[in-house]
Amino acid sequence: MYVLVRSNLPALLLDVEYMMELMDPTLQLGEGSYYLTTTYGALEHIKNYDKLAVTRQLSLEIQDSIHRWERRRTLNKARVSRSSVQDFINVSLNEAGSNTKTLGARPDTTAQDLCRQCAEKFEVPEPERYGLCVLVDGIYQQLGPQELPLTVKATFHHSEPKKEYYFVYKPVSSEEGKTSNHHSKLRA
Repeated sequence: MYVLVRSNLPALLLDVEYMMELMDPTLQLGEGSYYLTTTYGALEHIKNYDKLAVTRQLSLEIQDSIHRWERRRTLNKARVSRSSVQDFINVSLNEAGSNTKTLGARPDTTAQDLCRQCAEKFEVPEPERYGLCVLVDGIYQQLGPQELPLTVKATFHHSEPKKEYYFVYKPVSSEEGKTSNHHSKLRA
């Protein structure tokens, strides 16, 4: 609030309101939305500080603004099929736990799509030699090109008993690629 008080308040408030109105609905559930909302709340508090001190209640304008924001947030949350946590996959390069990157994935993202992201993020020299595998109980299982990594993740996340699993982007032999689409055995 100290920093905000020393800034150009009218311009900052206008920018924050502009961002809140135009923000992509899928981003309104994350950390950025938290900071934006916190900044907005702090600006409103600063703007109405004297009124709040006297009345000890929020003005109708602020209540209406909060209500509109909450309604937008609720509507947008309904549009998003899964929480932002479920839309990320941690992938290691070559072996579990080493050089791990967090990659974004939609429910319809295939293993082939994720391999393209991995090739770019890990900057591998020959991406065609690599494949996306899941490591469970010490066994690497290559995902087929059309398998959905988020579905695989959900399967292991909800399995009983819980199984520890890792996604690994690693070189695969052509033999592994031909015989490795047996992921359904791991789900049993």
